[in-house]
This record gives sequence, C-alpha cells and structure tokens, in this order.
Amino acid sequence: MKSTFVYIGIALIKLLSLLPLSVSQGFGGLIGRLMWLFKTSGTNVARINIRHCYPNKTPDELDHLARKSMIAYGKTIGEMGMSWNWPIDGVKKKITQVEGLSYLTDALESEKGVLLIAPHHGNWEILNHFFSQYFCMTIMYKPAKIKALDDYILKTRKRIKVNLAPANRRGVAMIFKSIKKGEVVAILPDQEPTENSGVYAQFFNQTALTGKLVCQIANKTEANLLCCYAKRLDDGTYCAMIKLANESIRNKDELIAANALNKDVEMCISDCPEQYQWVYKRFTWQPSGRSNFYRKKYQ
Repeated sequence: MKSTFVYIGIALIKLLSLLPLSVSQGFGGLIGRLMWLFKTSGTNVARINIRHCYPNKTPDELDHLARKSMIAYGKTIGEMGMSWNWPIDGVKKKITQVEGLSYLTDALESEKGVLLIAPHHGNWEILNHFFSQYFCMTIMYKPAKIKALDDYILKTRKRIKVNLAPANRRGVAMIFKSIKKGEVVAILPDQEPTENSGVYAQFFNQTALTGKLVCQIANKTEANLLCCYAKRLDDGTYCAMIKLANESIRNKDELIAANALNKDVEMCISDCPEQYQWVYKRFTWQPSGRSNFYRKKYQ
C-alpha cells in the first residue's frame, strides 16, 4: 500500500514539474491552507513548536505565524517538481539574488575545505542547484525506507553531481576525507539524532537533542564554516543566503559548541521564520526520555 502512495506521489511531482513555478507554488500554497483549515497533525506540530519557541508572542501572533508557515510548507511541497525534475539551468534561473557570495569565494580560495550548515529553511533543495555551479559537494544521505522513493530521490540528486555519503560511520569517514582534501561538504544541522550521537543543547531556549557531527568536524579540521539557506522571495524566485557561522562551534566543550550551532540556526530562521520547517518534531527527546510536547493536541 505504501509503495502505491509513493508512486502516486512521484507521478504528482512529475506533473507539477510541467507547470509554471507560480502555478505549482499556488497549488502548494492551497495545500498548506487546507492543512491549516483541517488541523492536520503537521499543523498541530507546527503550532506546538512555534508556541514553545516564541513564548512572548500573543495567541493571535502565534496563529498568524503558524498559518503562514503551513502555507510556506505547502509551497515547498509544490516546488518539488521544479527542484527535482526541471533542467538544471532552468532551476538556476529562479535564483535571482545572492547574499554573502564573497564568504563562499573566500572560503574556496583558502583550500581548507568548507562546511556548509544548511538547516531545513526555505527551499533547501534549491541550494544543491546553486552550489553545483561552483563545486561538487558531498552531502549526508539517509536512504528512504521505500525503495521506489529512494531510487527516485537518488536519481534526482545525482543529476546535479553531488557525492552522497551514507548516514553511518562510512559516510562520516567520507565527510572528513573530503574536508581534508579541501572540498565542500553540506550537513543539515537540525535533524534529531540518536542519543548516542547527540547532546542536549538549547534551541530557542528549549532543550533539543542536537547532533554532534557538525561540531566535531569544526573542532577537528580547519574547514571554513558557513550557514546557508534559500529564501523564497515575494515574486516566487529565491535568494541564496550565505552567512559566516559562529566560530564557537569549534569549541571542544560539546555543549558550548552545540549551543553555538543552534544559535546559528536561529539566526537563519529569524530572517524569515515562516519559511522554517516547523512541522518537524524537533523536541521529541528530552534528558528524561520522550517528551510530552506532541502527545496532546494543541488547542
């Protein structure tokens, strides 16, 4: 049954790729509005996350941000056809602005390697296309559980010539090897890891299990640290954002380093908070075990 839904989903993505981007974004925005209207589980998670991360906002402000975040999330879904199926040059043309490019060029010239810290913010798939014009990078990849979906994702990502490192010890070794050769690697810093590979740090003044890998790479290498995300602009195109990361991520104290990493993710989110992927259960694990964050429906 799951495979059937996967094939339907892939067919829908391919269908969306035939439409103008404005139309597919509009369709995605409608999906987000419907998710908000029908109070889906994703909507509930987004509202809970936003409520805990912005405790000083009024109920109306919280609802306004949560609704906008669901619309933006829907647009990200609608953009999959463009991100995964459009010709590479066609996707690149939708990146109409770049901020912080000099940080990237300076980092590449240093030949010390580059670690791109790319949270689930804006349309992160667009970044693969943007960076492909400058280098071939290595990214961590966790295979999808359903083979048909995994095959499709691999096919779409390989066409932009990225090296895929599995999310295991072999993949970590690949990442370090690439950095030592002066190459570029990209890691998503805001996925909840296993307890053994994470540390409990502060994220929006909430306790969040945070992966150690970014901080370990920063501590053990001289790699340039850059944060990046692709912000959706009002006209439907994108701005590739590149920012210097906090050097405290290199701290040998795991907690200090993880707190600095999360502060950088917060910095990126603050630019356009509605475009962050609030539907992800970022606070599932707490020092005492599984949290109560998502067990009770938000009213």
